[in-house]
Amino acid sequence: MKTIYLISLFLHASTAFQHSRSHQAVVTRCNALKSQTIMLDEGNFDRRSFLTSGAILASSVLLTGAPPSAVAEDSQAAAIYAYRSGGLPSLRPIGLTKLTTRYEGYVEAPTTYGKSGIPISFEFPSDWLQLDKLGGGINYVDQRNGDRLYILKATLPADTDLKTVAKSWFADVIISPEGDIARSGVVAEGGRISRSQMTTDCSAEDAPKNCIGRRRMILKYDTVTGSGVQTVERRGLIDAYQIQNDVYMMVTSSNAIKFEQKGSRERETVENICQSFKVGPAALS
Repeated sequence: MKTIYLISLFLHASTAFQHSRSHQAVVTRCNALKSQTIMLDEGNFDRRSFLTSGAILASSVLLTGAPPSAVAEDSQAAAIYAYRSGGLPSLRPIGLTKLTTRYEGYVEAPTTYGKSGIPISFEFPSDWLQLDKLGGGINYVDQRNGDRLYILKATLPADTDLKTVAKSWFADVIISPEGDIARSGVVAEGGRISRSQMTTDCSAEDAPKNCIGRRRMILKYDTVTGSGVQTVERRGLIDAYQIQNDVYMMVTSSNAIKFEQKGSRERETVENICQSFKVGPAALS
């Protein structure tokens, strides 16, 4: 059955390529096939879902002849992966129990930044599984409950910055059908930001130099289950930094009931992940 499905996918996408010979047509066709046949439920992640999603990504890359970043950058109004840059990251277990891992590495910088990479760091549970390891995106999942983290970036609208851009913009770009969360197989709808707060990230020794603003938000949205009939409420915690005209975001995803539960382990876990997220020079400390 899997073989038949993959052959069908290849033929459908190949037809689109032959008729148009355009990069965008193949991407559009592959996205449509994903929406029709592989609506992954984030709360019910399993090995089959992972393998199927990987096959879709691989086939789209082969057919377009372009890396995932080139495909995603066709749309400026969508959040795409902040792809790894400058080699493999450092993954270092911390604490006596080694239950938490510290990620330190570089992601692609804006084209006018002057350097090829921007340092980032964050901490996450050591038993979370890394996805898209070969593709270059930063995406981890808790296999027990489907909670996830993504490192994304998006270009701000003209004449706005991290503080002034409407909070609805974050919901729009994160769950956009052209974004990398949708491309990974997640079918999301009804996104809205329920809370937004600006803070300043710096130590007393650094102030006022080397301080950088960050924006923390809660995203409410639904995901469509594998049957395509039912939806599951999800909550995303967003932590965002601005580098030039781009916003770099840590986005987590959790079951809404667990997230809203006072003192829940799931809520504490994603809050710790977002709080540990650093972009720029602060990530190197």
